[in-house]
Formats: sequence, C-alpha cells, structure tokens
Amino acid sequence: MDLKKKAMESGPSKPDDAKTLAAYYNNLGEAAAKAGKTDDAAKAYTQAAQLNPAGAGQYYFNLGAVLTNANIANDPNLRKAAVDAFDKAIAADPTRADAYYWKGSNLIGMAELKDNKMVAPDGTAEAFQKYLDLAPTGPHAEEAKAMLAGIGATVETSYGQQKKKTTNKKQ
Repeated sequence: MDLKKKAMESGPSKPDDAKTLAAYYNNLGEAAAKAGKTDDAAKAYTQAAQLNPAGAGQYYFNLGAVLTNANIANDPNLRKAAVDAFDKAIAADPTRADAYYWKGSNLIGMAELKDNKMVAPDGTAEAFQKYLDLAPTGPHAEEAKAMLAGIGATVETSYGQQKKKTTNKKQ
C-alpha cells in the first residue's frame, strides 16, 4: 500500500500532514528493518526524508544504522551505502554527533593494510574527530579515540579548556 498516495486521496491537507506521513514512513522503515527487509527499510526512510526535510537527519541516520547492522558479510557496497546515508544525515543535521561516529566506523571497515600499517579511507579521521568535537564525553568517545590512534591520527580536542573571558570594568 502506498501511504503517500492514500494520504493525498484522503481529502484536504493540513499543515502537519507531510510530517505525520514522514513519521509513518519512519515507523514502516523500522518495521521493515526488524523483519530483515533492508531494501524496503531504505525506501521507507528515504521517503520519510523527502516528505519532511526538517527531520531528514534522523531518517537518514536510521537508514545508515540499518545498512550498518545489515552488513554482516562485510559487503563493500552496503558499507558505501551506509556511509552515503550518514553523509546525508550530516548534511541535514551537522550537529548529529553519532552520524559522524558511525560514518567513521563504516569507513574504518574499508581500511587496507599497507606495509604493516592500517590505512583508512579519506575522511575517516575527520569523522571521528568531529564526533569528539561534538560529543567529547559521548558514549563512543573512547572508541573514537582508539580508532584515531589505530590509524595513527592524533586526537585533537578542546574539551575542558576554558575560553578566555574579557571583562569590561567600569571606573
């Protein structure tokens, strides 16, 4: 059943109809993912993002998570699709810290061993670093630091540093 078509045929639209329909597609995506229907989940999350661009960060994040979880065989195409979904989530909501972490996690899965050194794809260190910038004490902070160390990148953080305050004293 096409929810969008049904909703459009149901009468005059209300201001929140697209947002409500997007929420239904999000739920449909979740149900499809739980049933192991990754392609159906991807279609539903993409539809939700198109219907409600303001919520696209969440819908694309959900898509990336489903693709990451479905990739039990380490399929490079599925891994690339997950990175693309996280990129879309980041584009829609640049403050979504977990999208950076999971993007980095998928990218690190594409790393290659060259001369006994792990070489991660471009953007891997930046993704983990951005996660740490946004969530320095987040649930994946230690893993992000370990991943950065594993690829030979330095951890840069301003967490805990106080900004200099200027005061204007009246005389």
